[in-house]
Amino acid sequence: MIPLKTVEELISKHSALEKDLSSGKIDKKIFAEKSKEYSDLNEIIQDAKKYISYEKDKSEIQKILVDKNSDTELIKMAEIELNDLKLENENNEKKLKLFLLPKDEADKKNAIIEIRAGTGGLEASLFAADLFKMYEKVSHKKKMVSRIDFNFKK
Repeated sequence: MIPLKTVEELISKHSALEKDLSSGKIDKKIFAEKSKEYSDLNEIIQDAKKYISYEKDKSEIQKILVDKNSDTELIKMAEIELNDLKLENENNEKKLKLFLLPKDEADKKNAIIEIRAGTGGLEASLFAADLFKMYEKVSHKKKMVSRIDFNFKK
C-alpha cells in the first residue's frame, strides 16, 4: 500500500506547478522544466485523486450494505459497486507504484536501433521489415519517438 501522504504530496505538487505555470512570471528555461514535470504529473493525477478518495467511497458503500432498511436490489448494486471500486483501486495503486519508481536518466536520452537483414535472403529481409514495423508501432504508441529514419541497403 502506498502511503497517503506521498500521494497527497503528488497532488499538492501538481497544483503548485499549475499555479506557477499560470502565473506567467517564470523564466523560460525553468518554464520548460516545470512544464515537462507538470505534464508527467498530469498523466497520473486523476488516479491519485481516486486513490485518496477510495476509503471514503468504500465506507459510504459499506453503510448501504450494513443498513437494515436497504432493499435487496440496492444491496446487490452496492456489492457490484464495491467490487468495481476495489478493482479500480488496485489498478490505481499499480499505476502510482510505477509512477513513483525512480526514473532512470537514460530514459530521456535518444536511442539508435539498427536492424539489418542477415543471411537468409528474402526471408531475412521480411523479418527485418516486420521487426522494424513492430518497433515503430510500439514507439509511436508510447509516444517515445518524434521521428524514425530508415535506410534500405542492398
